[in-house]
Amino acid sequence: MAATSRTTESANGSSVAESAQDAAELVRTTAEKAAARLPEVAATAQDAARDTQRKLDQMPNQALVIGTSVSVGMAAGLFLGGANRLLVALALAPAAAMAMTMVNRDAAAKDSGASSSKRS
Repeated sequence: MAATSRTTESANGSSVAESAQDAAELVRTTAEKAAARLPEVAATAQDAARDTQRKLDQMPNQALVIGTSVSVGMAAGLFLGGANRLLVALALAPAAAMAMTMVNRDAAAKDSGASSSKRS
């Protein structure tokens, strides 16, 4: 009886070891595939960010203010509703992008105004 239980235990141990090796192999191949695609994903994300910034630069200030207000309001509603913090942060991302566009416009307007008054 004892010999049978030892044989079963060693068989279970070897199947666990084989499962762990299979899992490690799966993780390794998945990591290799992800690493191979990383430059492509980064380039796509960079293109998307550049296109988004270009579109934000073309929007009038009123549209940026409205978009920022809607985004902040949605984030506040999610926060008060008890949503996950990550979801609240994601809802604030468009507001941050729109606010930064408005700040950059104001800074550029002040710089151009200050440089034109120095020329006079």
